[in-house]
Amino acid sequence: MYEAIVASDLYNAGNQDDGQPFIAEVYYVVVENERGRRFAHKARFKGTAPRFCNETGEGPFFPDLRGEAFDKAAALGNRIAAALRAGRKLDASHWSEIDPAYASKEYEAQGTEFQRWLEDKESA
Repeated sequence: MYEAIVASDLYNAGNQDDGQPFIAEVYYVVVENERGRRFAHKARFKGTAPRFCNETGEGPFFPDLRGEAFDKAAALGNRIAAALRAGRKLDASHWSEIDPAYASKEYEAQGTEFQRWLEDKESA
């Protein structure tokens, strides 16, 4: 049986006034089974979006929308969990398989640590 959780990653939300990137969080749902096999939902909920000052047109500024984004991801996760408990299957068009949970049975079975070592060695 799969368990639904909210996960987050970082993304470049845009450039600040000084040209530096503004790094923010994006939230999404991950389902994981007891062996550690995991799938990420394709829906993403961004923790900010660049805005410009209405009065002066200056900006951009980046309002903190993390609470709202997390809540949206959590609501989706709750709907997915309820559907899984009701016996529904995952629709492959909405999911992408991601690395298995660290040190899980699936992680060991796939040889994930060895694969990463090979990739690092080949890129050096």
